Amino acid sequence: MAEVGASTSAGAGGFGGVSAGGSPKPDAAKDGEGGGMDSGEGAGEGAGGAARQEPGLRLFFALWPDSATSAALHARARALHLECGGRAMRRDTIHLTLAFLGDTPAREVERLQALAAQLEGERFALVLDHVGSWKRNRVLWTGPSILPPALAALAQDLEARLRVAGFALEERAFSPHVTLVRTARVAPAAAPLTPLRWRVTSFVLVASERSAAGAHYRVIGRWPLQQRV
Repeated sequence: MAEVGASTSAGAGGFGGVSAGGSPKPDAAKDGEGGGMDSGEGAGEGAGGAARQEPGLRLFFALWPDSATSAALHARARALHLECGGRAMRRDTIHLTLAFLGDTPAREVERLQALAAQLEGERFALVLDHVGSWKRNRVLWTGPSILPPALAALAQDLEARLRVAGFALEERAFSPHVTLVRTARVAPAAAPLTPLRWRVTSFVLVASERSAAGAHYRVIGRWPLQQRV
């Protein structure tokens, strides 16, 4: 079902490195933030062979936190900002990307919504128990030290269905993380961290929309995950 969410400001980029807890992470994972590439462009041939522009959206599938979880993640972002400088993500921009589609013709939204409705993932608890930094673009993130099987299955099933349907995705292993701070001056010091437990009950399709004020997010579909019996 389609659902309109809050529009929120976002920044650009991500980069690879090692977490404060020592867990390696792949380089420059996409996180759905709106920087770097303009959305809304697609080429087509009009009458007489003239090129015309096709309406488009910059899209990604994600886990979107509930109010309590987003507040806790934002508190973690503020604490990292105080320690490391940079720009903390706004509370209503915080998410975990499942699959990044990038610039996509608007006509594909209905097909993506139908594809998502076919998924039969299970609800799960995601424990965010360490933070890390990607030094090249100075991003700080939080993530799980243990990947829940239900999250791995959801991401794999979604990726497989998107590829079969002809959507282009990056050749990159799934690496769950939540971006918290951008343009940090320094990496966070290694220190004990209170685990944050996120009960995941749904996933969403999001459009990142550009304006003079920056990028804004709009939830255009939400699908529940099943309660495990």
